[in-house]
Order: sequence, then C-alpha cells, then structure tokens
Amino acid sequence: MKVTALGILFSVLPQQSASLKCGIKGFTSRCIGDTDIRYNPDISYDLKELDVFWKLFEGLYVGDHCIYLADGTPQSEVYLPGLPKESGFGSWDGCNQKSFLNITFDGSRYYRHEYIVSKHNADGPGGLQLPGFVNPTDFFGTSTFQKNAKIKKLGTIGGYDPGGGIFTVDTANLLTLTPVGTKSYIALTDKRNSSGKDPELYESTRCVDSECNQISLYIEGYTLSVDGTRAVDYSVRASSIKVGKDTWMEELSKAFTKYNVPTPNDPFTEIPEFDGNGFTQPFDPTTSDSAPECHTLDCPTEDDWKEQDPYLGTSPYIEPFGDLHTAFVIPVPILILYVIYTFFLEHREKRLKGEMLRSIANSMGLTKSKQLKRKDLKKMYDMIDDDFNGVLEKSEVRSLIDEAGIESMSEKDYDILFAAIDLDGDGTLDFMEFCAFFASISVGESESETRRDSSQDHLYEEASIASA
Repeated sequence: MKVTALGILFSVLPQQSASLKCGIKGFTSRCIGDTDIRYNPDISYDLKELDVFWKLFEGLYVGDHCIYLADGTPQSEVYLPGLPKESGFGSWDGCNQKSFLNITFDGSRYYRHEYIVSKHNADGPGGLQLPGFVNPTDFFGTSTFQKNAKIKKLGTIGGYDPGGGIFTVDTANLLTLTPVGTKSYIALTDKRNSSGKDPELYESTRCVDSECNQISLYIEGYTLSVDGTRAVDYSVRASSIKVGKDTWMEELSKAFTKYNVPTPNDPFTEIPEFDGNGFTQPFDPTTSDSAPECHTLDCPTEDDWKEQDPYLGTSPYIEPFGDLHTAFVIPVPILILYVIYTFFLEHREKRLKGEMLRSIANSMGLTKSKQLKRKDLKKMYDMIDDDFNGVLEKSEVRSLIDEAGIESMSEKDYDILFAAIDLDGDGTLDFMEFCAFFASISVGESESETRRDSSQDHLYEEASIASA
C-alpha cells in the first residue's frame, strides 16, 4: 500500500490548524488582541501600566478635609456613633479636619489608607474638652479582566473593630474608579436605588498640577426620598499636598498634638471609655518608621484577593487559535514542517531524525503536479519572503515556525529540518527548492516492503510526498 505524506497531512490538518497561533502573516486570521486589549496577553493587569494617572496619583498626602450638610453649610458638629447629642459628651468638628492619605499600587492591586483627625468642640460635660478623634479608613480595589484601567472595589473598612479580622469582600455596594484623561478619576457606586436609576455616591479626585503634587477631592452622597427623587445628603471637599514620608509622619504628629489625641501610654482617663482606639494615637509617629499596614488593623487575606484579582483568576477573554485563510488552495508550508517534526518526535529516536530527513531530501525530484499550480506556489513563496530578495533565508523560515508557536523545536532539530529542504546546501531556499518540497516522490515497492517489515514506526519512510 502506498501512503502519501500529504494524505497524512490532510487527515491531521484540522487538529494541527486548531493549534496554530493567530496572526501569522498571510496564513492565519488576525488576533483579536490586535484591536481588543482584553485578549492581548502582552497587556498586563498592572494599573500603573494601564493608565499613567495611577502612577502620578501614588504617594503620601497631607491635607484639609471638610464635611458639608445638604444645604452646603460646614458640618461643625459631628456626633459619633453611640455618642448622640443626648449623651452629653459633646461633638467633634467635622470641617476643620486633617487628612493623612497613603495611596499605593501593587501590580493589579490598589490600596487607599487614610487617617481623618478631628478636634473635640469642648462641649462635653461642664464644657470639658474630650480627646480628638482619629478615624481610619482602608479601601482596597483591583484592576479588571477588561484591562480598561478601572479599579473595582474589593472592600472598605472604616473605624476600629475590637474583634479584628472582619474584612469581607463587598458584593453589595460595589464602587468603580474610572481614570479620566491623565489628571483625575471619577468613582460611582454600582448599587442602584430602588428606581433603578442614579448611583448613591459620586466622587471626583483630580490632580491640580501636571505632576499630581496637589490633589482636590469632591464627594456627594445621596438619599432617595419616598417619591423616588434623589437628593444630596452630604458632600465632602478636601485639598491635599503630596509629601515625603518624613514630612507625612511629622505632620501627623503635629495634628495629634494640636487636636489633643493622647498616646496609648498616656490616655484620657477623666471619663471612662475614651482611652481606647480612636481616642488615642494609633501609633507614635515620632518613634515609628511607618504607619500600620492597614490603618483599621483589618487587612484582606490572600483568599479575599482571589475573589477579584485578575492575576489570581481566569480571564474570560482568551485569544482563540488562528483559522487558516480559506483562499489558500494548498496546505501552508508551516503545517507540513510541523507535521514532519511532530511525526519524528513521536515515532522515532532523536538520532534517526537527521538520517530520515536527509533520505527524504535525497529522494526528492521535481515532477509536474496536476493540482499545484506554479502561480499558487509563487504566491506562497513571496508571502514568506519578507525582504523580497528572491530567496528564503533560514531566519525567515525560522520566524515562521516561531510565529506558529512550535516552541519546543530546538535549534539543532531546526538545522536538521532545514537541511532536508535546502537541497543545494547554500543556506537559503530558492523557488526551485520550494517547489521540490511540494513535488511528488516515488518510493520503490521492494524498498517499502523491507522497511514496512522492520517496524510500524518506519511507516513514514514508505510515505511519498505527493500533490494535493
């Protein structure tokens, strides 16, 4: 029985073409990732690479922070949770607050840590001034599989929890931060009100200068009335300056002193329950090298990050393998090279590869093909000839193999393979050699019988390369 190599090729062509990379010039379809970055494996999930604004925004900031009532009046009296006006412990100034912000990016992860320091209004029992209040906030977010530079909220914590370790991924009130240009971002809550219309929070932070050495923040919080209309419930304005670590620590220490926030070693003891977290310094900036990693003392675990970090998940945007162009009437050379290579890899010892390929080359002879037209071969030949010099260099064919994703082919194996096709041994393929690669070869029946009897692994030595 006579077996043709091209017959073998056609039998495996669907499987082999399915494993070819997209975007091989002239052979497979364009990669989706060429126009859609979601599919482009060369585009990372790193936020600072996706948008320059995040790179500019990173740093330590010291600023002034003020809360406003719905009518725009500064909220000079803030009563803490659990300490209403009726308790008689007084209020804290919600407008002349100091903000200490730490913005950090780590690849696909975003960290926003902040201390807001407020001064007591000295309206406690008998006009007593209670300690200042330190309110910590930690916000965590990640980039997305869309690679659109947006930050999706993972979760946030405000204040101190005596139990600790309470961080949970927020799936109910998601917030998305979207960079705008290279100078600002807008944050909107994804949770919609009962009418299914407007977001419940709007935040805008912008760089005042080109290097983001100063930022301005504006927040609006909304409530939904019974009739479905939206109204501003409060707003926040803040202006902050980017500083170095030493200045950040020094300014924090000054704020603790100015706003009467004692150290844990010397707490306020005139009234019980004002000597713990929030009413004492969270750490001593005069002796510590840095603030706690998470200001609320509750950090997400790696399992929490796995819920959303694209580096720890599987993207739904996977580049499919390339489809062969249907205009071709002949198998592309790379598929033939690939089949020859993989056939040897599976069925022969490595020491026999060179011998068998040389045997095939020595037995090649140009014959007239009934189906392979010269113009078709010339068209294919010119597509591979990148520099249009009339011959195919070894590097041009190698590039074709590399583009096809045959990463396991060593240089030695490629040298053997190329030598089998390069009939005159000059290191290039001219058009005649290219045609010879597709030409038919007859192998004697007696020789075929001898080989067939030796082993089934020698089936390829019986094969004759014939036209399609």
